[in-house]
Amino acid sequence: MAIRLRIIDGHRVALCAAKTKPELEDLYLDDSMHHALSTKFAMDMDSEGLKTADWADPIIAKLMKEEEAKEGK
Repeated sequence: MAIRLRIIDGHRVALCAAKTKPELEDLYLDDSMHHALSTKFAMDMDSEGLKTADWADPIIAKLMKEEEAKEGK
């Protein structure tokens, strides 16, 4: 799902891009960006004990872990 990040009354909110019209200051996240972020969130929440790893895309999760391991060296 494509998302628009927008600031409304000083708060950043995530909106469905299909249900909203773009505004000048919006940050647009396409489907692939949303997918990558949802995997990251699932893995991060799982590391905190919330049992969300099953929500993560296994291919993206593997690539993410490998890349983060390289950066940590």
